[in-house]
Amino acid sequence: LLGKHFAVIGTTGTGKSCAVSLILHAIIANHNNAHIVVLDPHAEYANAFRDKAECIEPDDLALPHWLFNFEEITEIMFGVEATSMVAEMTILRDLIQKCKIRFMGISEEARTVTVDTPVPYKLGDMMRLLDQTMGRLENRNDLSPYQRVKSRLMALQSDTRFSFMFPSTVVVRDNLAEILARIFRVPVDGKPISILNLSGVPSEVLNVVVSVLCRMTFDFALWSEQQVPLLLVCEEAHRYAPASTTEGFEPTKRALAKLAKEGRKYGISLGVISQRPSELATSVLSQCNTLFALRMTSEHDQDYLRAAMSEATGGLLESLPSIGNGEAIAVGEGVAVPMRMVFNMLEEEKRPRSGTAKFSDAWREGDNSQKALEAVVARWRQQRR
Repeated sequence: LLGKHFAVIGTTGTGKSCAVSLILHAIIANHNNAHIVVLDPHAEYANAFRDKAECIEPDDLALPHWLFNFEEITEIMFGVEATSMVAEMTILRDLIQKCKIRFMGISEEARTVTVDTPVPYKLGDMMRLLDQTMGRLENRNDLSPYQRVKSRLMALQSDTRFSFMFPSTVVVRDNLAEILARIFRVPVDGKPISILNLSGVPSEVLNVVVSVLCRMTFDFALWSEQQVPLLLVCEEAHRYAPASTTEGFEPTKRALAKLAKEGRKYGISLGVISQRPSELATSVLSQCNTLFALRMTSEHDQDYLRAAMSEATGGLLESLPSIGNGEAIAVGEGVAVPMRMVFNMLEEEKRPRSGTAKFSDAWREGDNSQKALEAVVARWRQQRR
């Protein structure tokens, strides 16, 4: 199953999250020293693994600004306008490289520092360099791009939603090893799974955050030389790697596609979870050698699957629209022969928090008090579930 990549696909409510939890529970039951990273956009999986997982919540997620490469940091700062802001990007590139070299001092490594090297740098140094450069400019008409860079940096620093990237602390330290240890579970320390709850990450930078995590996974595997094989599980993968070229942040799609195409050589297995395979980039799904297809009613999605699966499964696919919850058509290298199968029922304490709302019970006995509403407002404002 993990020698290459696998996918779990099916319409919402058919049991995808439970199937993924079951697969992961089966893996860690026999492999105490696994290294599994789950990208969880809906805060579902913490409930399923509890003391077996390191749950990284939005308020204690640490992805400092210096971890982002130049393409990612410009996406955060300028968004879709980045391509038209040539002067601002030139200024930013120069500032970042100078600040990284300044942080490294006169060490031997400083000679190899580029704008993309994961070396810490201080935002305070950037601000001072900006002010010094603006003070030396004789033509005041040239100040506007510098001012735009400075105002955007100040806005990001003051926005609490971005505190995991732009912390308020003045001191910047090189904690790359600590960040990698926590995300990739090195050492495992009894928790072979790390679950990154992305539900509280601002939607405008979610794709960039996923891009950073995917790129870090690839780079870590590359430089660890297969000493730490990794499984990266991407829930709702069609959001990060859409088939359309007009949606989302393209580097995220490229990072996932690179993992799918080249990750196996470096000890990376990719688990792709999606409810809309037809909306998922072909470069990602085509690299999945094992497919678990749960119920799917869309003709478009079914046709897409037929093209992805071998001709031997044609008869099995006819039953896709009518199979029950927890049933799947399984095909590929992770199963002996193409088959229709039923996943075991998980115990209540091992299930993800992805169940359907109980309308009848909630509407008959629900708490409609003012106190309950105030609690909703408080969580909404604090961005805390």
